[in-house]
Amino acid sequence: MHEQSVSILSSGSCGNSTLLRSNEECILIDAGISCRELERRMSFFGAEPTQVVAVVLTHEHTDHVRGARKFCTEHEIPAYATRGTLALTPLGGANAVMFTPNRSFSIGPFRLSPFKVKHLAAEPVAMSVTIDSKKVGIASDLGCITPGVLDGLRDSELLLIEANYDEMMLLEGRYPEFLKRTIRGNHGHLSNDDAGILSTRSSTERTERIVLVHLSKNNNTPEVARMTVENALKDNKMSKKLEVAEHGVSCGPFDLG
Repeated sequence: MHEQSVSILSSGSCGNSTLLRSNEECILIDAGISCRELERRMSFFGAEPTQVVAVVLTHEHTDHVRGARKFCTEHEIPAYATRGTLALTPLGGANAVMFTPNRSFSIGPFRLSPFKVKHLAAEPVAMSVTIDSKKVGIASDLGCITPGVLDGLRDSELLLIEANYDEMMLLEGRYPEFLKRTIRGNHGHLSNDDAGILSTRSSTERTERIVLVHLSKNNNTPEVARMTVENALKDNKMSKKLEVAEHGVSCGPFDLG
């Protein structure tokens, strides 16, 4: 049986982790929930830690690395990250493997192409992952859309795109002004409007499905995020399957078959 799929174990400030599967081998992009919770949620999708060949970290923030040290050391799984991310991520005795932005590399059947993003972290990346000729684009925790981001995501069959906040909900919300400015800044997060722009500009005829990720619990709702991006796609005469990963909730699997 041939199986290529993507499952979101968790998404949002409470923790982020995405499971990519190619037959009996898996990788995790980020491990921002506890080791036990990673194991539990993987089991929902019929995957075991013994099948995970690598944990790939996009940056060092706790909601992306919380479970990495324990998961990697307990199961003897290597952790891949940029030099800047490795320098600030406590991985204990885990086998740490450095990769360089804008240089592709392979882990088993997975071909990863990391690219730089602007975010308040040491050396953050987004990335595309190709599995058996099917491309998955993953872009979360970035403050603005750059040509490199568009190039990295283009021609993905599946796009995972950040839709962190609704502009009015953030501006009218209770966050202090400095935090609002940070979130809205070029090194913060993407709004629903930004997600609509990125969805339309990076989608091609190959793109079948878009999943909105990393929604804020306080400054967004799944309904508002979906409506904003649906309207952007409609305005650009694009028809794509659109899903929303709710804050902290697993979703998928999304079959790449």
